Amino acid sequence: MITDDKDMKIAGDDFVQAQEPDDTEATAKLLNQEKANGNLGRARRLGAILAEDVAAVEGDRPLDATSYMTQRRILMAFAVEVGLDTYLPNPLLSQTARNIFYETMRKTSPTFYEDLQGSGAFSFYCLCVRDGRNVAICVGETFATICAKQGDEKLAKQGEDLFLRCNEQVRLFTESMEFVH
Repeated sequence: MITDDKDMKIAGDDFVQAQEPDDTEATAKLLNQEKANGNLGRARRLGAILAEDVAAVEGDRPLDATSYMTQRRILMAFAVEVGLDTYLPNPLLSQTARNIFYETMRKTSPTFYEDLQGSGAFSFYCLCVRDGRNVAICVGETFATICAKQGDEKLAKQGEDLFLRCNEQVRLFTESMEFVH
């Protein structure tokens, strides 16, 4: 194979490669700002409160329905993530609250935390959010499918209602903590 490199340019000694923007300084500035106004502490408290809330749920089914209960709690954890991204003032605070949420779950409910880490349910729920249309309905239908009851309208409605209630709970907790915007 013959190649023609007559049009190839060679960078000289004065060539300076364009640098990627460095977000470190902006992130550090935002972190200091959120520490100073108390939002970082609020986000940490919010994550811990929401983890305790999810960990306390035992479901409304008999204790032998552990799979159903686990799926309920996984759906609630997903709703918490969506709520944190929706209601907190910026991604730094959302990530902080999310980190504390999962760390608290890991400590207080290690079995559920392991179930959550091993579950692929979040991927399916994320598809509902990405689609953007009728998110709660889609989440409910996905919940029924994950519970091996695809097409079960009653179970889908329970999943939808649980998602909406949990998301609303995140909104109420967030508002009560009076984050500075």
